Amino acid sequence: MDSLLKDTTSAGTAGDHELKVWSDASGASYSFVFNPASKVECALPSFRAESRLRVRAIGFASHKSCRFCDPLEAEVVDAEGHVFYPFATQLDDIALVRERIQTGTELELAPCAFAESLQAWPDEAAYQASRKPGKALRVSKVFVPNPAALLSKGGPPPPVAPRVHFTGHVEAADVRTNGVTGHTFQHALVKTYGGTYDVLAAADEKTPLLRPGTIVRGNFWLVARVTAGLG
Repeated sequence: MDSLLKDTTSAGTAGDHELKVWSDASGASYSFVFNPASKVECALPSFRAESRLRVRAIGFASHKSCRFCDPLEAEVVDAEGHVFYPFATQLDDIALVRERIQTGTELELAPCAFAESLQAWPDEAAYQASRKPGKALRVSKVFVPNPAALLSKGGPPPPVAPRVHFTGHVEAADVRTNGVTGHTFQHALVKTYGGTYDVLAAADEKTPLLRPGTIVRGNFWLVARVTAGLG
């Protein structure tokens, strides 16, 4: 972490806090929020995402221990404003944009999805062939926000979380190298229901290799950056 802090640049200030960002040619990024004592109050991994997502803000949920980790609740919408689904994501620039986001604000986000679990099939035919005998054809573009909510049967609802489960089509993919750690990782643009997401995954023997045309399914942690809509 110290090696990243040496190469940060200031992204701006809001109140008595400053946001500094580290990133490199691979797209890997880290956001640091500094308090008035010049100490790091929050550090969030991210990525300079290529994809863009249109959303309508609902508000911010509360994180149990860090206000700079409060997830943004929003609705993913199309160009005409029709809603695909509600979801939540963390914002790597929340320190600068939070006070400017009101309920109903329409934003453009650059979203990235860090894979926490991942399955892959080489193409649509292989994906369909993997279904159980007698079952209907599988939908290859599915998006489930906050999947933990599906498991709360009769109990209190789980807290809003920037986690999703989705299936989608890989449109582009490559393997990149973090310039500081020297570690490689996979980057892919994945089109699913409602939009396209930059997916980040490990590059190791346990993780499927992603290629254009691959069908992927998994659980993901979301973080995004606001790219337009704040006036």
